[in-house]
Formats: sequence, C-alpha cells, structure tokens
Amino acid sequence: MLDAVYAEALKLRRHRATWLMVWIYPIVVALILIGVLLYGAVAPAGEAGTTATAEQWINNTLIFWEIPKSAPGRFLIAGFAALVFAGEYGWNTWKLIIPARARWQLIAAKWVVVVGFVLISLIVTDLIGLIGELLGSLQGEAIPAGVTIGALLEAHIRAIGFALAPILYTVAFAGLFGVLTQSILATVILSIALVIIEGLLPLLAVLGHNYMPGISTPLIEVLPLYHVANVMAWAKGQGMTLALGPDAAIGFSFGASLAILSAWIAAAAAATQLRFARQDLN
Repeated sequence: MLDAVYAEALKLRRHRATWLMVWIYPIVVALILIGVLLYGAVAPAGEAGTTATAEQWINNTLIFWEIPKSAPGRFLIAGFAALVFAGEYGWNTWKLIIPARARWQLIAAKWVVVVGFVLISLIVTDLIGLIGELLGSLQGEAIPAGVTIGALLEAHIRAIGFALAPILYTVAFAGLFGVLTQSILATVILSIALVIIEGLLPLLAVLGHNYMPGISTPLIEVLPLYHVANVMAWAKGQGMTLALGPDAAIGFSFGASLAILSAWIAAAAAATQLRFARQDLN
C-alpha cells in the first residue's frame, strides 16, 4: 500500500496540473509576502501599535483555511481529483498499473495523495502566512498581548480539523464521478454543479417546501448538501439554520451533521471501490 501511495505521489508531485491547482497557494502567498515586506522596508516607518485583540489577531491568521470551504477553492480541489481519478482513463494507463497492484489499493492511494497534497499545500501556505504576520509585526502593527504559541497551535489545529470535512467530501464525490464517467471534463462539470447546487440550497429548500413539504424536508435532512454547509458554518461558531417557511426550519448540531456527512463520504468511497472493482479496463 505504501508503495502505491509513493508511486502515485511521485507521478503527480511535478505534474503541471498539480502546480496550477495545488502548489499554487504557497507560491502566490510567498510572492505576495515578499512584495509586502519589500514595500514595508522602503516605505516610511510609522508608529507601531495594535488595534486587534489577541483572539482577533489569531482568527485573522486562519484565513487560508477558508480556501477548502469556499466555492473557488473546492472547484480547484475537485479539478485536481478529477485529473487524478479520471485521468488514467483518458491516458489509457490503467491497464499498465492494475497488474502490479490490487485495485482497492490503487483507488486508496489516489485518495491519500489528493487529500495529502491539498493538506500539505494549505499547511505550507498557513506557515508562510504566519511568518508574514510575524515579520510584518516588526514593520508595523505589533502582535497583541495574549497571543501565545499554544493558542496559535490550538486555533490552527482546530482550523485543519474543520477544513478536513469539505476536503474529504469534495474528493470523495469527485473520485466517484471520475470512476463513473471516466472523463476529466464530466467529473469537473458534475463536481462544480454539486457545489453550485449546495450554494442554491436555501432557495431550493424554500421552493421545495412550498410545493412538496412532505418530501423536501426529509430529503434535505438526509442528503449531504445541507450537512456539509452546516459543518462549515459550525466552524465559524454557529450552525446553519435553513428556513423553509414562516413555520418551518431545519437546524442540526455539529455532531449530527458530521455523522451524516461522514456516512455519505464513506458511501461515496465504497461506491467508487465497488464500481472500479467491476470495470473492464483491458
């Protein structure tokens, strides 16, 4: 299994798509940081001060963990997953890989590499951002009293945990679409449509409740669309209450939505393995 993961990582780490959809984050942030620091070095020095509390300052450093929760960020994650899972069909390389490995290992290796590369990219980006904040404090606004290494670690580990759910959800369904359609383009289109429908959920929920109240509510409670949005909302401290009408609303706790979302991720992963195991790829 480790050999399969290593081979997949070796194949993808320098791929042009990996640079454009994964490694792009730390590269862009590093370039911006260098530009800001150079400007700060030549600009007239101002008085050092602070206008943010310790909690606000720490929360501001978590900005890069919003990427996998945003629609554009998830589009890029889905695009990378589409390349990884559906690319083998377009390149006609499955028949060269399958004899050397068990099929379940090949799919599992792709999950590990896609999620791993995305997390590595975001962690490096996060570290660059933190370094920028520390260096910037030497040129401008001072770090507020009360900001400690322990508080920073706790906040950033918590942010990573909340970012995992949308990453795993996006990769699981993009992988399923890739195996079902065997097309990078179709996988990307379906993944983007899934994210867009999720954004339209409040409107769709109201329309569904008006026309089919007995069906729409159970569907919203069972399908993953509301629950991925609710998990991401809880990351900001308050869940998503979905208003269906003047006398009806849906609201789940973080734990309930996470359990339902995890079940859907596991179901998508199982369906991917099952379909791939039965495909004729000779």
